[in-house]
Amino acid sequence: MLSFAASFAAAAVAWPLPQEGEGLGALLNFMPGAMLWTWLAFLVALPVMWKMVYGPISKSLERRDQSVEDAIAAAEQQRQQAEQQMAAAKHELDKARAEGKRMVEEAVARAERQAKDALRAADEKAKLELQKASAAIAAEKRAALQEIRQLAVDLTITAAGKLLQQKMDDEANRRIVRDFVQSGGDRR
Repeated sequence: MLSFAASFAAAAVAWPLPQEGEGLGALLNFMPGAMLWTWLAFLVALPVMWKMVYGPISKSLERRDQSVEDAIAAAEQQRQQAEQQMAAAKHELDKARAEGKRMVEEAVARAERQAKDALRAADEKAKLELQKASAAIAAEKRAALQEIRQLAVDLTITAAGKLLQQKMDDEANRRIVRDFVQSGGDRR
């Protein structure tokens, strides 16, 4: 490496210096010796630059590309998961709607059944009350008829006693009149 430095220094000494008045324009002139040394310096520095500069930069770029690809893959996976969760939520929502509809239909059917049962029970209760009322009316009618018959017997006995102007045996007369009234007043 020392010999390289010595030869570089020797070349630098041999390097033509710009003439007065040329300024920076002299750098654009073609000089084969300068070109050779520039290439030689570049080729010597290239492995060092590759190892120290380009290598870390390319590794950083590869890591960045990989992280971007990973982020894209993760985003795609999250998008798919979100779509799956959205589909599952939609399915659950549809299921809940169907369940709600079924529950409403069942409630309506149950209410209709209960209304029919209540109507039937009220109808049966009304019929039962009507039967009870009919039975009570019939019993009252029988009792009233019995009382009327009893009064008719008493009146007949009283009237017959006054007609005959004598006192008759009450029990025997009552039996005769009762039999007469129960037979419907048939004259024999």
